[in-house]
Amino acid sequence: MAVEEAPPRERQAEERATIPAGIVILVVVTSLLIGLFLNAPDILRTAQRQEPGWERTIGVALMEPVAAVSHFLFLDRPRMLIDSILGRERPQPEAATPPTTAPPATTPATTMPATTLPSDTRREVSAADPLIMYIGGDSMVGQFGPMLDNRASKTGMVESEVVYEFESGLSRPDFIDWPQRLVQVSEELDPDVFVLYFGGNDAQSIYMPDGSWIEFDTPEWEEEYRRRVDDVMTLLEERGHWVYWMGLPIVSSETFQERVRLMNSIYEEVAEAHPRVTFIEAWSLFEGPDGGYSEYLPDEEGNLVDMRLDDGVHYTTAGAIRLANHTFEIIAEDWEIPLE
Repeated sequence: MAVEEAPPRERQAEERATIPAGIVILVVVTSLLIGLFLNAPDILRTAQRQEPGWERTIGVALMEPVAAVSHFLFLDRPRMLIDSILGRERPQPEAATPPTTAPPATTPATTMPATTLPSDTRREVSAADPLIMYIGGDSMVGQFGPMLDNRASKTGMVESEVVYEFESGLSRPDFIDWPQRLVQVSEELDPDVFVLYFGGNDAQSIYMPDGSWIEFDTPEWEEEYRRRVDDVMTLLEERGHWVYWMGLPIVSSETFQERVRLMNSIYEEVAEAHPRVTFIEAWSLFEGPDGGYSEYLPDEEGNLVDMRLDDGVHYTTAGAIRLANHTFEIIAEDWEIPLE
């Protein structure tokens, strides 16, 4: 008796269903390796951001050679091109290893010889000679920076540059050395005004130039963090810039609230000793009716609007506009810039 052959379509389906498992595994592993090398710099940065411990040590040790190979083979270029188009700044892989000597910008006295402070008289600003403003810092700048730029640009008398690095700050110069970066900005852009926002990621162990760490919530941490804040203010002040140092808002976590209060007190107290530095308080601007944290607050028209992201720290666009308007009113008054 003759055996019927399966129709062509059924035979094709059977052939597709019998792909060897080894090939499937090979394809999956190859895809994972390609993804690993394409995103090696970002994975390395994630490892670098970890607090001290065996997880960070192992993660950095494993990813540094992978990131180096990725850079050598140009596999990280597509991602770098995308970030460049989107305006994101990225450190190069060669800077991955934490420094073994003191970062030059953390000691302003060696970066620039001590000089007599410039005059405390602000220059005249006009549409023909606009105020040059640099807005930089950690992820708190993410929504706030563009909104401040938008508000200032409406006057036709301000030109701004906005730069922020997620999960950076003053505690971890091994990840992003902000003092060194600000020196570069001072030399290349020479802004009249620096609007700086730090603290969102600084309530962690501080990395020291000798490779040691200072644990948070210790007298040594407070002393070192205060010194770093003072160093940045002194550095920019001696270079003739004016600084507006942003305070952190009230946050949803009661535990983190205490950390924020500590950092805000340091910013405010240190700023008082610097004639060219203005501390801009944000805590009370985002308090609810009962003085506590509130995600929803009334806008200028009295409507309740979502001002904070779900993490209870960062701003929504509405919250960023609220803070940007408040901040620019202070800057505009100082520089005699009409608000309308």
